[in-house]
Amino acid sequence: MNGDDVRQQKMSEQQIYSEVQRLFTKAVELPEAERVDWAVRQLVADPRITERLVSALQADFESPDYGSEVYGSEVCAEQQDQFHAVTVSSASADTSLNERRRLPVIPNYEVLEEIDRGGMGVVYRARQIRPERIVAIKMMKMGAFSSQKDIQRFLNEANAASRLDHFAVVPIYEVGEFQGEPFITMKFIKGETLSTVLQRNELSTRDAVQKLCVVFQAIANAHDHGIIHRDLKPSNILIEAETGQPWVTDFGLAKSVESGVTLTAAGDIMGTPGYMAPEQAIGDSNRVTLAADVYGLGAILYRVLTGRPPIRSESGDILETLELIKEHDIVAPRRLSRNVPRELNTLCVKSLETDPGLRYQHANEFALDLQRYLDGEAVMARPQTLLRRGQNWARHNPGLAVTLFTVSFLYLWHVYARLLGYVNDDDEFNWAANIVATLAVCNASFWQYWLRRTQNIAVLYAWVTGELLLLTYILLVSSGTNSGLVSAYFILVAVSVLRCRPLLIAYVTLLCEFSYAFVWFYTESVQPGSADPLTCIPVLLTLPILGVVQYIALRRSSGSIESQIFKRT
Repeated sequence: MNGDDVRQQKMSEQQIYSEVQRLFTKAVELPEAERVDWAVRQLVADPRITERLVSALQADFESPDYGSEVYGSEVCAEQQDQFHAVTVSSASADTSLNERRRLPVIPNYEVLEEIDRGGMGVVYRARQIRPERIVAIKMMKMGAFSSQKDIQRFLNEANAASRLDHFAVVPIYEVGEFQGEPFITMKFIKGETLSTVLQRNELSTRDAVQKLCVVFQAIANAHDHGIIHRDLKPSNILIEAETGQPWVTDFGLAKSVESGVTLTAAGDIMGTPGYMAPEQAIGDSNRVTLAADVYGLGAILYRVLTGRPPIRSESGDILETLELIKEHDIVAPRRLSRNVPRELNTLCVKSLETDPGLRYQHANEFALDLQRYLDGEAVMARPQTLLRRGQNWARHNPGLAVTLFTVSFLYLWHVYARLLGYVNDDDEFNWAANIVATLAVCNASFWQYWLRRTQNIAVLYAWVTGELLLLTYILLVSSGTNSGLVSAYFILVAVSVLRCRPLLIAYVTLLCEFSYAFVWFYTESVQPGSADPLTCIPVLLTLPILGVVQYIALRRSSGSIESQIFKRT
């Protein structure tokens, strides 16, 4: 017996399975044409590993129709909203793909063709022999090489959907397993996804809203059964060709409220960028309640009204989209199109509130309000108050809002102190204060606009540089280190943490340190002895301490979308 035979005997089936799974995961990241050659070139201890790996790769074919779900810390690169959980019309099936893919053999079923493929699952149209009917069969994309957690997520769809009894939820017929591969049999829906229908612009707003009302009622039924869908989007709604009835599908990411069972860990991001709620985008699974589905329903309504998701990155980058979801409220539909009815605008804005407590708390509340609109009755939702609108504006323009508040406060304090005689009525300083206040607002307005337009991090550095130059100038023409405006340096360091970027905190801290040191040097050179070291030295020591504290606070904060995404990688 040679050495190779000994190594083959030593490798158990479990070891072979684990090695094939590891290599398969690496191989699918390569271009399709390179995968088999790469697999053959791998130096493995057992030729059975290569044989099974090559077999698995030949059975797999990467479709361009992957979805954009995010599982845990892994973010799929595909941007299109194309992941379908059950079948679409057989007319849309690509026969060339079917020729290149081996159809599975399952007892009691005749698999006819592959009709859809997504991030986790593959869907086939099949004929069930007993009872005789056409069904859709969903299997795992990686087949027998799927991890146990992926299998649990896959079966979670069947467990969740089988608990529902609403006519608009795609029914589950059977959950089975063949040759170690689980499968789900469900009703075959001949039709298209709502996403496809909307792209063709075939539905009027009222027709689309009527279909959404049925969808909302189906999700309300899920909520009554303690189930949160967590992945609501147009491509998970099927429109039946003959009847036009909408069907809700793909409960693969569903969560049970009653049992508290979830297949996500802290920091996992579950859902589809552009349609997920902010609490999902930051991976806070404990905060994902029924209101998260309300946000998803509102996002679909937003897509119907405006032709686009409520939050999206102009560059199409998923990480950037997640950050936008976390940091920004949506732009009201009527701001994008004046043709949007006011009542629908109010409903949509309420459902997409950043704070879950301000949304509808149950899909049934949303459905009832939508039905009131269809019936011509007054809706329960009310337009946002001026205070809430101001808060939303501040969230969309945080830097400009902070600048306006700070400049206004300091300027009004200066006017108040001058009127009461607390400070000398110096015409030169008053002129400088007016100029600096105006320039500060203009500087913030320009850079806020440019930041929103370009999303370029360099804009933030230019912004704070301009603010520090203006602050330093006003100190130079006033009392220098003895001015009460020195506290603005501390404000700039403190608010730098709001941008969630450690390098920016360091940059602002160092720039404030050097600026104050320059003011101290200038004050001492103009009026020797006027700058008290017992005051200046503590300021120079406190500024870096504040910067370090802000840096530590940021690194420990769960609010930073960057830390949520990358902390598990």
